[in-house]
Amino acid sequence: MLNLIKSDLYRITRVRGLRGSFWQYGLSLLVVYAMTVAMTIFVRSSLFESLAPGTVNPVNSDFPSYSAYLASMGGGIVPLCVCFMVVEHALQELKNNYARSVLSARGGRLSYFGGKVVFAGVLSAIMVLLEIVLVTAVAWIGGYTFATFDSPVELLGWFVGFWINIWALAVISLVVAYATRVSPMSYICSFCFSLGVVASLVSGLAYSTGGILRVLQPIRPALETLVAWMPSTSLGNLADGGQMFGMRAADIWGPSSLAFTIDPGIQALLTGVIWIAIASAAVLAIARKRDI
Repeated sequence: MLNLIKSDLYRITRVRGLRGSFWQYGLSLLVVYAMTVAMTIFVRSSLFESLAPGTVNPVNSDFPSYSAYLASMGGGIVPLCVCFMVVEHALQELKNNYARSVLSARGGRLSYFGGKVVFAGVLSAIMVLLEIVLVTAVAWIGGYTFATFDSPVELLGWFVGFWINIWALAVISLVVAYATRVSPMSYICSFCFSLGVVASLVSGLAYSTGGILRVLQPIRPALETLVAWMPSTSLGNLADGGQMFGMRAADIWGPSSLAFTIDPGIQALLTGVIWIAIASAAVLAIARKRDI
């Protein structure tokens, strides 16, 4: 398995021609953040003031904490990039028969597919670290400010929670890719899971039980609990930064919530672990059933 993971990392980081997906998506992140800092500098310039006198600065450059800033800058685009990268990698190996050749030469379906789950976790960590480096540079160049700096425990807790929930979304995307092997569906589902579209739909269904879908009222607590324990929801909660680990459940969900929740920080960590386990089991189950 370790050699397969090394091979995966080598192929996505090929420097020649920057053909590896890491460089392609990494450069995309660089362009997005470069545009962000350029916009920040522009709206603070005298040129902007002369073009739009009296206009309030439309770019937020003040954040409650460093980790809240990291979450704000990477909470949407980084999970999406990771999910797209693992889907692209998995489908490419199936289409060019690389997976079949590896299995015929070395054997071990579970080792191959289990390696893809671990690869998704390693890739998630790499992309989160890349995002931290890039947006920290953006903060320095653009003059972003933070009201407080996180303690080491808060920053570590935020990083681990952010990482494992992105990992969970990546493995969920692998489930769709291996189950369907259809590129458009895999990318669309990855988009919907990583950006919280699925969570929003389930949340809307839960709140509709008080109106047009009153027949579903008995399962409203279950629906709200499902939303509360989705990786995309945890990533949204982590937008509060490391200070979330000092909050109470009522601070996040409000007193009217019917969902089963626990300490928000612990819940964010457990959510990632639970969904990684569920999605990994699904990937391995598909590996046993489907032909390569």
